[in-house]
Amino acid sequence: MIKTILIDDELPALEALSYLLRQYPVLEIVGEYTDLEEACQKLRHEPVQLVFLDIQMPTANGLDAARKMRQYQNNLTVVFVTAHNQFALQAFEVDAIDYIVKPVIKRRLDATIEKIMGKIPQAAHEPLPKRRGEFFNRLLKGALTNDQEIAGQAQQLGLDASQPFSLFFLLPAPQTAAPESNLAPDFRHRRTAMLDALSTGSLLAWETPHGLGILDFSPVSAANAKEEEQLAAARLKALLDSRFPQTVAAIGIAPQPGTFSNFAARYREARYAALLGIRISPRTEIYHFLDSGLIMPLAHYIPQPEIDTLINNTFGKLLCYDRQNGTELFVTLEAILLNDSLQTVAEKLFIHYKTVLFRKQSIEKILGFSLNSFTGRTTLGVALTLLYLNQTPAAPTE
Repeated sequence: MIKTILIDDELPALEALSYLLRQYPVLEIVGEYTDLEEACQKLRHEPVQLVFLDIQMPTANGLDAARKMRQYQNNLTVVFVTAHNQFALQAFEVDAIDYIVKPVIKRRLDATIEKIMGKIPQAAHEPLPKRRGEFFNRLLKGALTNDQEIAGQAQQLGLDASQPFSLFFLLPAPQTAAPESNLAPDFRHRRTAMLDALSTGSLLAWETPHGLGILDFSPVSAANAKEEEQLAAARLKALLDSRFPQTVAAIGIAPQPGTFSNFAARYREARYAALLGIRISPRTEIYHFLDSGLIMPLAHYIPQPEIDTLINNTFGKLLCYDRQNGTELFVTLEAILLNDSLQTVAEKLFIHYKTVLFRKQSIEKILGFSLNSFTGRTTLGVALTLLYLNQTPAAPTE
């Protein structure tokens, strides 16, 4: 994407230009300024490729400003935007790529963007899947919030913002979830091949900050939506297992109807379903958000500092005790919360029932409340859910 700043001393004109330009997915607006010196500070410290600049401002002349900006970044592309047409010749003398007379309209901007893409070819020739992936990740970050802006960018990418979709999140297997710098070349190639294989027909796949995301635009009947989405996820898992074994640990499903206006929330639902599901039922591999119960949605509304405090005030005490005494109380508590009876816990942990009972009493003493109480189990259930959603799961052990 082309990193772009906008400069105009009139705020309404600046906002109008920003609104129009945000409909072009090749542009990334990284700054909007009514003050020229603030814009220059940006150029001194961060790379910028393109500037839209008012040519007449009360405290500065746009022509002189363009010359000054090129002292900081000599490859800067300049587009002048002005209410006057008498400076056109002078504008091109400072090597401006275009000169737009206000009021700015989209049809005029289309021609300007074509010129810009010709001068900055890497943006023009970026593959469509990559540009779509950048668009999806900007939605995840909340960088796009206006419905018309979202619809405009989607249309530029050949997408229909009004078309509903199912959203799947593919949680990488632990051995493939290393940072980009640590990924072996063969895995990077395999990941690219995975994206290609999963972007066919009604499917669009992209790389997210946490794994892989897939949109499925296949129509889903309202009466059987969940079942149809689970079948679609099963087909994806079968394809991955046959062509890319041991690269995906789990698939999380966000329910329809999903749209670009609620994209970030749907992505969280799919990701949370995978993160929580693989901890509770490691061998299931496919997890639908609607099966997660009522606790997990709390993660949407609890701020991170409160999450950290809750986890520290509950499991933090046990983890500290385990480190100091070489015990496994946290593992025992986790098993107690995830299973229906202490006998099942004993069987899962391969220890005697009386050992489980003794550990349970020790846990209750450290935490200061009974595990048999509704309040105690609810508090710990919420804390365990939030802990799972804030940690990368280890490989399944069952």
